[in-house]
Amino acid sequence: MLPSLSCTIFAGLLIIFISRLLRVRRSSSLPLPPGPPSLPILGNVTVMPSSHEWLTYDKWAKIHGDIIRLNVFGQSLIILSSLETARNLLDRQSAISSDRPRFVMISDLMGWDWAVQFMSTGHRFRKYRRTVQQCLQPQSLSAYLPIVEKGSRELLKSLLEDPSNFQAHIKHHSGGMMMSILYGEQEGVLRDQYVSKADAAIDGLVEAGNVGKFYVDFLPFLRYVPAWVPGAGFQKQARLWRRQAREMIEIPFENTKKAYENGVATPSVTETLIRQQLLTTAHITDPELIMGAAGVLFVGGGDTSLSALDTFILAMVLYPNAQKRAQAEIDSVVGGDRLPEFSDRSSLPFFECVLSEVLRWNPAVPLGVPHRVSENTDLNGYQIPAGATVLVNQWAILHDEKEYPEPFEFRPERFMPPSDDPMPLNPREASFGFGRRICPGRHFSDSLLWMIMVRIVAAFELDKQRDASGGVVEVKGEYLSGLVTRPAPFACQITPRLKLAEELESFH
Repeated sequence: MLPSLSCTIFAGLLIIFISRLLRVRRSSSLPLPPGPPSLPILGNVTVMPSSHEWLTYDKWAKIHGDIIRLNVFGQSLIILSSLETARNLLDRQSAISSDRPRFVMISDLMGWDWAVQFMSTGHRFRKYRRTVQQCLQPQSLSAYLPIVEKGSRELLKSLLEDPSNFQAHIKHHSGGMMMSILYGEQEGVLRDQYVSKADAAIDGLVEAGNVGKFYVDFLPFLRYVPAWVPGAGFQKQARLWRRQAREMIEIPFENTKKAYENGVATPSVTETLIRQQLLTTAHITDPELIMGAAGVLFVGGGDTSLSALDTFILAMVLYPNAQKRAQAEIDSVVGGDRLPEFSDRSSLPFFECVLSEVLRWNPAVPLGVPHRVSENTDLNGYQIPAGATVLVNQWAILHDEKEYPEPFEFRPERFMPPSDDPMPLNPREASFGFGRRICPGRHFSDSLLWMIMVRIVAAFELDKQRDASGGVVEVKGEYLSGLVTRPAPFACQITPRLKLAEELESFH
């Protein structure tokens, strides 16, 4: 009789449970963090949320406190729901909390082992992160801003010509800007192909990135179970996602490399890395390093930015007073006959608050990327065992009523308090990661988002859509679940503000 996946899991679980039980008993005398009741061997698997996990974790934190522990097949999953606990563990104890858990599904089976954000600490991680940081130096970023400026105009023109498909346009152009920066490919069929392949790969990553989505992440031995075993369909899915991930990084790299060899490559991140590597004494390139760096930059600058941009449109539709105040400020500084430039940013303080509130209101990565604790440690009187996976509920931190009154309301003015009131927490303190794993592209992402958002609201009126009879089509404001979340599709009426319409129509 063929072995079933359930029998394999049970045998493996029994061994893991006994070994981890003995290990925990030998560790610190401090108590483990509290959490919901768990079952023998299975732990909390039966109550683990399958979607919008940050909401369930926030409810549990209100019962058990801002440090909770879930038992997943005997493995500790620690959820931190306050900025203080996150900083105490991930910033102040970064030497032992900067590792990543073993992403069996993502890295081993899906082939995302080239992505530095999922790598374990060590020589390879440091090498890849150093390369990514090199691409994001201020002098490098300044060379990319004209691409953002041009790309934002292309987006505005698409919104003018076909406003009903605004979400598709935002996705297409934000991804296209990143492809131009990374590979030098200008708007056209080839760049569209790059974006399409990247979108397919990232869709798989977003689905697999939910901790607890696939049992193989907690039971690594399942990776060896053949796809034909009942219940092992994840193997077939992983093979598809692996092919898409390789196509995402290999095809644009090979095309850029050929263009460089033929002397016709457009300046880009990939072209720069190829040239720099060939100028070394070895005179050879490291394709995996270059492909990995470019791929990581697309994921960081493309998908999370797309989430923030969709959130911005949603907020402007649901909160028209915030939109009108932003437009009034832009008109008073910029005028109504040109688009805002980067040089205008310091003169638009309210719009700076709009961007901050977008990052707070619905953060793109609600639970961040998991950390792993490499040694037993103490946190606020609790034992955090070695090997524990740690998630920061960034959504909960950014919806703390003590820090942000009426947290579910979109209120940019909260970041412009009267002079005698304390300034609330800057959302960037909680939305770009912690410790040695803080997002290296956060400054570039901030510039890209500002430019696109400020130009959209300067050029258009955003409102609720109306049906054929003139009735308002209500917007629910629901969000899709995933490692990176974004608003569910919604209707929006986009009307050009008259003075800028002529400038956009003449742009090419």
